[in-house]
Amino acid sequence: MMLLFTRSQYLILLLAIPVMIAVHFFAIKKIKKRAIKFANFEAITRIKGIEIFSKNLTVLYINTAIIILVVFAVSGISIARNVDASEMSFVLAIDASRSMSAQDIMPDRFEAAKKAAIDFLNFVPEKTKVAIISFSSNAFIEQELTEDKEKLNFALNALELKMTGGTDILGAVATSVNLLRDENGKTIILISDGQANVNELKDIINYANQNNVMIHSLGIGTREGGSDETGAVFKLSEDSLEIIASKTEGRYYNVNNLEDFYSSLNEIIKVTKKRDITDITLYAMISALILFIINFVLINTRYRVLP
Repeated sequence: MMLLFTRSQYLILLLAIPVMIAVHFFAIKKIKKRAIKFANFEAITRIKGIEIFSKNLTVLYINTAIIILVVFAVSGISIARNVDASEMSFVLAIDASRSMSAQDIMPDRFEAAKKAAIDFLNFVPEKTKVAIISFSSNAFIEQELTEDKEKLNFALNALELKMTGGTDILGAVATSVNLLRDENGKTIILISDGQANVNELKDIINYANQNNVMIHSLGIGTREGGSDETGAVFKLSEDSLEIIASKTEGRYYNVNNLEDFYSSLNEIIKVTKKRDITDITLYAMISALILFIINFVLINTRYRVLP
């Protein structure tokens, strides 16, 4: 089990802690000097609830804990743990744009992807939830998360190419993430030959990481490219797919043939331990609020000091 932060740049705010400690002891020193003006210290210390010269370390500890919790919440704290593959939920996001009709993988990229996806269902453990989306210029939900392999097979067999439009990888990831929102182990298997632009790439990675989703990407096609029935040539764009996988802690696989499909999908499933990430930002904020209330009560009762 380990802690993860989606906005780790805000952890620098923890530097406020030594500043707070220095101010705390400086304030105590000032209070002590003022208290020396009183003549009868013994009489003052008998006043219930008032402690002269107390460093109030308890209050200091609480304030430190509050700052840590707030900074952790702002930094997007999550807990990561290992879970069995059977506890994972998958979305198969399959590119259905025109370029997938290229025939450098027989019978073509799209049909090979469909066949491999159907066989993938035989690899996953029982009770594993799987959803299917297709995408070209837009993303379409073909089958929502289900354990019913018959429904999944039907959806995969019904997939068709969209011969117009581009490759909306951002839309595919956003739709997949939304399907996985209430799941524990969240994994997208992105099957595409497409290219995302720089701005879109950043949005894809941020959206996946903010929602604790891992993306494995399969780049379909040869680097030389392949042609469709009209003679148009489509090359594989690997860079974006590699970056998406690496930045979301997934893996990238280059698929040149059906055997590559099977080995890559089987490898994803055979990794019996996967990371499940739970966002605990809300719990951190609630804990900080509770400590703030406790601190307020202590300052105004047990740890009151003379003005």
